[in-house]
Order: sequence, then structure tokens, then C-alpha cells
Amino acid sequence: MAKWKTDTKTAVKTKRRFVGDEIVTPVMYDGHHHGHGGQYMSGAVDGNLVNDKSGKPLPLRQIGILR
Repeated sequence: MAKWKTDTKTAVKTKRRFVGDEIVTPVMYDGHHHGHGGQYMSGAVDGNLVNDKSGKPLPLRQIGILR
């Protein structure tokens, strides 16, 4: 049986999100019990969720910048 060859030249480097110099850790947030809607990916910096002004955790795409 033949195997697929992997092309190392097209490998994509993983980008990370940063807030200042801190790395954002992806976290699955379940807001059903807190009245914040359903489940979505959020982020944590130093073990603390990144929240907006009202206290609701921000979606991961809205946190920091990609590098």
C-alpha cells in the first residue's frame, strides 16, 4: 500500500497570540451558567480570562495580535 509523502517546504508555522509580551492561552469558555450565551473559544493570560468592560470573556479572535 502506498503512503502519501509530506512536503516539508509547505509546512505552516504556528502563530501565537500576544497581549504585550504575554502569550495568550486558548481556553474553551462555557457561558450557559453565567448568562453569556453558548460555548466559544476565549483566551487567558497568566491564568486569568481576558474580559471586556462588562466582565464577559472576549472571543479569542478579539484578543491581542498574531505573531
